[in-house]
Amino acid sequence: MKVGIDFGTSFSLPAALINGTPATLLPGGQYGVPSVFYFDRRRNILIGEAAQARGEKFPRNVVRNVKMEISNPNQKTFTLDGKTFDKKQIVGHILGEVKQVALIGIEHRQLVSQEIDGAIISVPAAFNLRELNLIREAAQDVAGLKVFGFIREPVAAAIAYFNAPAGEDDKTILVYDLGGGTCDVAIVRSDKNSDEWYKVIDSDMLRIGGRDWDKLLGELIKRKCREQVPDIEFDLKAQSKILDVAIGVKHTLSRLDKAFAELELDDEYFEVEVTRAEFERITRELLQETMRMVDKLKSRCRTKIDYVVCVGGSSNMPQVRAAFEKNYPDIEIRLFEPEKAIAFGAAIYSEHVTEENYLHDICKFSYGAKYIQNFNRYRDPDRLRIFNIIYKGDELPASGESTSYSVDDGADTHIEIYESECTKKIYLPEDGTHIGEIEIRGLKGSRKDDATILTVTIDRSGLMNLKAVDERTGKTARVEIKLKDF
Repeated sequence: MKVGIDFGTSFSLPAALINGTPATLLPGGQYGVPSVFYFDRRRNILIGEAAQARGEKFPRNVVRNVKMEISNPNQKTFTLDGKTFDKKQIVGHILGEVKQVALIGIEHRQLVSQEIDGAIISVPAAFNLRELNLIREAAQDVAGLKVFGFIREPVAAAIAYFNAPAGEDDKTILVYDLGGGTCDVAIVRSDKNSDEWYKVIDSDMLRIGGRDWDKLLGELIKRKCREQVPDIEFDLKAQSKILDVAIGVKHTLSRLDKAFAELELDDEYFEVEVTRAEFERITRELLQETMRMVDKLKSRCRTKIDYVVCVGGSSNMPQVRAAFEKNYPDIEIRLFEPEKAIAFGAAIYSEHVTEENYLHDICKFSYGAKYIQNFNRYRDPDRLRIFNIIYKGDELPASGESTSYSVDDGADTHIEIYESECTKKIYLPEDGTHIGEIEIRGLKGSRKDDATILTVTIDRSGLMNLKAVDERTGKTARVEIKLKDF
């Protein structure tokens, strides 16, 4: 069985197509698998609900929101109760738990296929090559889960929306996905009578999500507690408890105009009132930042939007709908399966990933190689420039070629690769990000100054594939990219 996995910042969710209809693979009506990792030397590793429960008592032994820490250079590892884990291990254990939960769900449903062949994993709209590569390696090396590919979260939600019983064809929608760690937007066109069933016109992402709303609400609750007990101190355990209460308050304020945060801290009992108006006031700038991203995407695309479709758990907040109705009064706003849409879309796509014309997406980044400009003339290392091979906005799969020359007989070639949003043919290294080095080896019989043609391809998942050929001999080299750690 092929599955789709919404690998979320707060919760992860497996789904599959069952009799042609997407359904979650969760036993007993479970909401999702908390993306939480816990370790202590007595209990070993706990994931999901067990980790979340244990982490409330021992917050120093828990890791949350690891998905949003993948690219954080200041958080390379996590040390829990004396043992150090890297991000790949933690992500792999979480995905491994999602896999096990899915297998239990498959067994409970008594499905014919009792095994998972592989998965499509959803990722934020602008996760970069190194983030994608870490998730893939974590899934395959740690979780033992074959990865068929990736799909961007708002694109997955669009596919789920268009395939719903009430879904319409020949429409263009703007998907607004406010999840736990990111806000992702995409404009997607559905036209099953064309060669491209689903076409991504453009997409964007902010590293802002529900957890940022939770933090601000937690700070408000702390201020209200200090109004009652001015000298109260909030240790790590107290802050963890406040954050959990803040999440519950946020959910209540999605339904009611006010909520009460009840806490017992340092033998003091607190009951503080939080109104929806207060909550919306302290988080207004977060919401406005996401709206500015929507404005820019819509202006950039210059295409008619039939509907705005809101997904992601945090889209349940009434302030989201109110902002869209204010900014776009002529466009209908639809809330669609906030917690499940992405997993459903990933599951649907898992059945069609090999179909060439099913989904057409575009490259989110440019990829270029570092060379000395006009080397034969200047031979000046100060003239190092990045020469783009693949450009942001190219339709996926996107391919490009680069030519390098051997410095000696039989020499290996090393090419520094950069990732950027720059669409110029040539740009300065400081305008991009050095992500790794391509190594070309094994060209026996090659001579000094022989040309090697490197072909770089970014596939539909956003991953890089490489091929290198000696122009004179036609021989194919061994070629791989070694990505830098964050």
